[in-house]
Amino acid sequence: MIQASFVARLCIAASASFLATAAVAAPQYGGSKGGPAAPPMTDGDGKGKDDKGKDDKGKDDKGSAPMSEAKYYEKLEKADREALQANVGWVIPKPPATLNWFGGEAMARSDFRGKVTVIHSVGGKTSPRVALEKVKKILPEGVVLLGLHTPEQADRADNVFAKDPPCLVAVDASGEWCDALGVWKRPVNIVIDKTGAVRFAGLTDDGLKAKLPELVAEEADESIEAREKPPAPGSAATKTVEEAKWPEFLAPVNGATDLRTKPFPGLGSVKWVTARPEQATRLLAIDFWFTGCQPCRNAMPHLNEMAEKWGKDVLFVGLSAEKESVFNDGVKRYKLKLNEFSYALALDTGKKGTTAFFGVNSFPNMAIISPDGIVRWQGDPRALQPDELDKMIAANRAANSKAAAPAKGARGWAASGAGQKSR
Repeated sequence: MIQASFVARLCIAASASFLATAAVAAPQYGGSKGGPAAPPMTDGDGKGKDDKGKDDKGKDDKGSAPMSEAKYYEKLEKADREALQANVGWVIPKPPATLNWFGGEAMARSDFRGKVTVIHSVGGKTSPRVALEKVKKILPEGVVLLGLHTPEQADRADNVFAKDPPCLVAVDASGEWCDALGVWKRPVNIVIDKTGAVRFAGLTDDGLKAKLPELVAEEADESIEAREKPPAPGSAATKTVEEAKWPEFLAPVNGATDLRTKPFPGLGSVKWVTARPEQATRLLAIDFWFTGCQPCRNAMPHLNEMAEKWGKDVLFVGLSAEKESVFNDGVKRYKLKLNEFSYALALDTGKKGTTAFFGVNSFPNMAIISPDGIVRWQGDPRALQPDELDKMIAANRAANSKAAAPAKGARGWAASGAGQKSR
């Protein structure tokens, strides 16, 4: 590995205070982070209440919006409201392959970036076409409407949307995406901002009219990456990860801070050199390198081999903290051909970015993170053994398999067997 005497130039020195604060994942937007706060607490009849049952004359809970914002939100039952609100500030849950699309091409996560999208859920006995046409009329120019048909009466959706749907429609017969979004039987609106993050959930028509113009006016910043929502402490997802029995690696970590078993806050501000990849349920392997590093360039064939062999289970990303101009000059100088990389490449643009978070001071270096946001392995990528990677892949597959099974008595479409009832 090559020592980084130019640490200051690459802006990769990490302070202890930064490590302490960055170790806890935070949403891109929400509450104290400058984005929308949670909607006011309401009970089934829509009267304002806090967690202690006070009426709307009482003080709001910490992190809740002022009660004057209540008019912008639907009057939902507590469970419905909490399920929707859980995604606010985080990247939109990935649309599953089981969705049936009408009126256009299927949307991937990356398709939500750079635009403002309103997801309106429909289903049941009401007319989904009429409901979507009504919402479409109130949306300002520049906002995309996506209809989400719940499992209720999903078997009739083919006839309803087969010809000239009012907008792009995703029919979720299994309820998988509805559950991920927190959508239950009552029609609701979910607003996705230009970073691909859920900005508002459960807005009324008046709420859409009030909030959408400011989102449309926001400038899209490609360097801002909406972050994945981590599982809640003590949740079923967290427990399945613990039960997966992740392997322990005890070899000393050189050239970086040892953060194994610690939480990773996400890539944060990066600029993608290659196409933006989707991690989904894969492990994330970050290769820290720079163009002028001979050992880094020597490791490229090995990384290509790993990406080609394990790419279905591991997302490999080569991350350089060089300035874009320096990176481009290095690519030309060392005759690096971007189309010959079998893995994704990105520039670490943040002053306190991922390179600084890991305290990397020698190259090449690698960190492997599981989808739940926990650092599992660190070291020289050339020293990563196939059996070590296989063990992590097996643990991740086990965790994904257990997390996919709905808990007994859980609220949601999957738990209710919606897929079997709808088809």
